Amino acid sequence: MTSSPDAALLGLRSELSGSIVLPGDVDYDSARTPWNLSVDQRPAAIAVPADVDDIRAVLRVATALNLGVTTQPNGHAASADLSDVVVIRPSHFDEIVVDETARLLRVGAGVNWGRALERLDGTGLIALAGSNPEVNVVALAINGGQSMFSRRYGLTARSIVAVELVDASGELRRVTDADDAELIWALRGGGGLFGVITAIELALYPGDVIFGGSLMFPAEAAEGVISAAFALANDEPELGLDVGMMRFPDGPMLPPHLRGRTVATVGLVHVGDEQAGRAFADRLRAVAEPIADTLVPFTIGSLAAVAAEPVDPMPSADFGGAVAGLDDAFVHEFVDAFLRGADLGLMRCSIRAMGGAIADELGADQSAVGAVHAEGLLNSGVLLFDPTIDAAAALQPLRDLVARYSGGGTLPTFLGADASLADAYDREVLDRLAAVKQRVDPGGVIRGNRAITAS
Repeated sequence: MTSSPDAALLGLRSELSGSIVLPGDVDYDSARTPWNLSVDQRPAAIAVPADVDDIRAVLRVATALNLGVTTQPNGHAASADLSDVVVIRPSHFDEIVVDETARLLRVGAGVNWGRALERLDGTGLIALAGSNPEVNVVALAINGGQSMFSRRYGLTARSIVAVELVDASGELRRVTDADDAELIWALRGGGGLFGVITAIELALYPGDVIFGGSLMFPAEAAEGVISAAFALANDEPELGLDVGMMRFPDGPMLPPHLRGRTVATVGLVHVGDEQAGRAFADRLRAVAEPIADTLVPFTIGSLAAVAAEPVDPMPSADFGGAVAGLDDAFVHEFVDAFLRGADLGLMRCSIRAMGGAIADELGADQSAVGAVHAEGLLNSGVLLFDPTIDAAAALQPLRDLVARYSGGGTLPTFLGADASLADAYDREVLDRLAAVKQRVDPGGVIRGNRAITAS
């Protein structure tokens, strides 16, 4: 082994078929930057392996140097400094295979949902995808994953059929229920703590006809509309619903009717025909006339366009948690908390309706995420373009709200930055995850974006 950490990492440059970027390289700053631009992570190196042998080499050198290794496809959940970690960007692992007969989607660890869903178009099948096309398929799935299709078909993590990974010892493994039931249990919600994943296989579901989009309503109608949306969620347990509020900046990049405006929002996805979908939306229209309506029939390849979520990297702070008791009193307090936070810089807050197949106990024991019984998952964000914004103060009203209406355990995908798996799971699950971690990576080489317990 070479004589210094810098020399050892530099030596990887000639060994790898891919590439490695080190501090001091001209492209270090661009390579280290995650999707959340407010996170100033400074890893020991950023490796872009071309193949499994490259991953093995990175693990070997990192282990010798007592460094950690973490996989970060895009950096959506980045939160730490990572000064003692080598970051792996798996962009070269870009395969996409759709097996329509087996109803199976296989993707490499570098594939984002936008590309995967485009490949599914025309098959009549859907994956339990995130609505943002720039979110990584593997990252969403292994961290729980709540899709707008989940109330009908379940959480994304529970759709994992197989995971291929390089473990801490350098062994390439294919993990299924038959091969290692405990490890794949952990991978279904425990995140990237158990190996460097190279590919994943997910179950697909029927969905040749889909209807959905979003409705926006004036702020003065928020309480009535949000209460109606929660009632709709209760009556229609398979309907995908995302309910919340937004405050738009007063800027020229927005259409005039939205500049500086506060609105209530309802995202709706129905696996089925347009007539039934519009009937659901009419229950909301009966409360107030929307100021914007993007509801359309669509196919799975157009999910990202219909959802129309931001895809560009930006500086932000976020907070998430599980909530319960979504009655009129809750709605009143939710609207009040949002407005107080918005006056301090809060931009958005939504509550993803839970229930349906998400709470199904059948097969729950095969995944770390299990059956989630919260009524809703809250997620909120503050944009930090303005350095005078106090993100903690802007998010505090929502933290207080979640404390009063706690729904218990949540999903890692809905946690804010700096949270650990202890903020999502109970002690029994955490202990079981820790036991799997000790078995497959006793040296703690593989790091995840979320530790099993708080530091």
